[in-house]
Amino acid sequence: MVAAGAVALAADGLRARHVHARTLAIVGANILVIVAYTLVDGSGVRAAGSAPSYVAWMFALSSLALALARPWIGARALPRSHGAWGLLAAGAGCSVGAYGIALWAMTLAPIGLVAALRETSIVFGTLIAATLLRERVSLRRWAGVALVAAGAALMRLA
Repeated sequence: MVAAGAVALAADGLRARHVHARTLAIVGANILVIVAYTLVDGSGVRAAGSAPSYVAWMFALSSLALALARPWIGARALPRSHGAWGLLAAGAGCSVGAYGIALWAMTLAPIGLVAALRETSIVFGTLIAATLLRERVSLRRWAGVALVAAGAALMRLA
């Protein structure tokens, strides 16, 4: 049900626009990358035996790779405002925390279950869009959100 809800949400978003085959290929490739890194991360954190250690190494190695790639990325990768550094640090902290929690969960539960539950962020994103951002959310999108939420509830009951 979670997957069906996610697909329904994606279909609703694509329905409103003309989508080229190249765009769909990129979307498909992105899905494959997400599946691959979820499986690699789940296997890696289990082999490491410690979610905090695995997360620390992943971020350290990613930072090193980005630092080495800096000459090719250029200045456009850096924030333009000095005031943005605090916001960037807060975002980085949230990213590390969310990643760590998901990996920790993968040490306690099946990887597929954790991956499916991560998709419930769609529910919160839609609620934020509708309430805080005052975006118009279609009935189809609400139906997709309901499927995702029901699927998550059913996983909890199983």
